Amino acid sequence: METKIVRLGINGEGIGFYQRKPVFIKGALVDEVVEFQITKQFPKYYEGKLIKIVQKSKNRVKPNCKVQGKCDGCPFMILDYKKQVQEKYNNLVQTLQKYANLSSKVIMPVVENTRPFGYRNQCKLPFVMQHGKLVNALYLENSNHPYAIDTCLVHEKELEDMRFQILDILNKYNLKAYDHKTKLGMRYLVLRHLQGQYQCTLVTGNDVLDKKVIDELLQLPGMKSLYQSIQTTKNTPEIFGKKMIHLGGSKFVQFTIDDLVMRLSVQSFFQLNTLQAENLYKIVKEMVPYGLHNLMEVYSGIGGISLLLKDHAKKIVGIEYIDSAVRNANENAKRNHAEHVEFYAGDAAEVATRFMKKQVFDVVVVDPPRSGLDDAMVQTLMNSKAKQIVYVSCNPSTLAKNLAILTKRYRVEKIVPVDMFSQTQHLESVTLLKRL
Repeated sequence: METKIVRLGINGEGIGFYQRKPVFIKGALVDEVVEFQITKQFPKYYEGKLIKIVQKSKNRVKPNCKVQGKCDGCPFMILDYKKQVQEKYNNLVQTLQKYANLSSKVIMPVVENTRPFGYRNQCKLPFVMQHGKLVNALYLENSNHPYAIDTCLVHEKELEDMRFQILDILNKYNLKAYDHKTKLGMRYLVLRHLQGQYQCTLVTGNDVLDKKVIDELLQLPGMKSLYQSIQTTKNTPEIFGKKMIHLGGSKFVQFTIDDLVMRLSVQSFFQLNTLQAENLYKIVKEMVPYGLHNLMEVYSGIGGISLLLKDHAKKIVGIEYIDSAVRNANENAKRNHAEHVEFYAGDAAEVATRFMKKQVFDVVVVDPPRSGLDDAMVQTLMNSKAKQIVYVSCNPSTLAKNLAILTKRYRVEKIVPVDMFSQTQHLESVTLLKRL
């Protein structure tokens, strides 16, 4: 069967029509005519498999990645970068118009990524055996089957170089991939690179790592922090196990951002694109006025945004549910002489409501996960007396859902999209809302 692709879906699929219903076809681009086979039928749409491109888009490019199409990490790698940005912008506009009734006039141009390849500062990759050697892998699309890879084009070059050096040492000592039967072996490599420093966690079974392996890893140039995590649970989405062992080096990696000195523990989150993270934080700072009495950040992580705003308010409260991140954040506040900035652990809506009953917060900054703000947090914001809300989003769909409610009390002044994850369908954005 043939169809012409008229637009792209939120996951990067091409959308055509068959029997007056949309058909979603991965790997197909706008303006292409394709042959496809229906793989799944639903009451209102179909899913199809791309068989042949009959008429190719002028914006299609040949990816250099060997696993593009097998791994679902970078569906836009087949699309020219400028067109990627345009498609993401179009998707954001359409989503916000459809679900939140917002005009495109409030949506600014996308802040493009000046490094669309080699930007990702962290990897979490499973180990597998290939030709008797330990290698890293990616999971194939919609499966638990790991596929051995050589290199990943969206990883920073420095990250990839260190990954290969770690693999060389592990193979020198004949370490093997994890075996669910024996509960022994190497399960995942978690590696982060920030400003020339590396933070490495080897996720294993019940292994006791040889001191020679540990010493050689710690001698690698730039290796600042080395951990082992014991994870023996089968079929779990959690990469880290409950037991974390500090093998050597520092317990943190320290870096600077906008004159702030920050420390990051192994399990704490930091933006995966360092350069675009700085641009995103700059946008947030420009939206928040100076001279505030009280400011609140919800989902504050290690406290980056709150501390960047430390000169904007007399009192700043950050709320985060991950205990280790809250400890990091409070230590970062002390390190940067920001005694008026404090972080608290707990459920976002519960802790925010407790504080809002005691005092009025002039501005509330929210930076939720992809699932967006839950109903309780939306209601907390609706009940607040905040003059401004700054909403940092990584998902246009959940942003639109939340704004559809928040716009009953707040007016959207502007939305600034930021291309944090080039080659993927994902788009970050910062929304400024002012109370009606």
